[in-house]
Amino acid sequence: MDLLVSMLTMVGVRLPVLIALAVAVVWVVDTPRGAIRSVALGALVLLALTTLAGLVLNLVPMWMVQQGNYENLQLMSKLLGAGHFALNLFEALALVLLVWAMTRALRSRAVPPAAPLPPR
Repeated sequence: MDLLVSMLTMVGVRLPVLIALAVAVVWVVDTPRGAIRSVALGALVLLALTTLAGLVLNLVPMWMVQQGNYENLQLMSKLLGAGHFALNLFEALALVLLVWAMTRALRSRAVPPAAPLPPR
């Protein structure tokens, strides 16, 4: 029961990010197909997966403690630290891809010509 409450609490903490990612996916899906859209969708999916994987990685030590498995906790802590580091690398990659897609989309917009300056 305690593990379930902990899991629901962790999901509740990550819920705003997951909702924001879902809204962003809906907005991106509504754009015209192309390379920029594909990169943006891939980045959003990668962000969602890293968020969910982080949730799972945070549940592992709680599950081990609930099972009474204390002897492997120190080794598991090192492995989970490496796992969190890998997730942070993927999250950073996803953010870079998302910003790349945004800048590409903004740069490709048609810029209206500037009005000529009045003569002096």
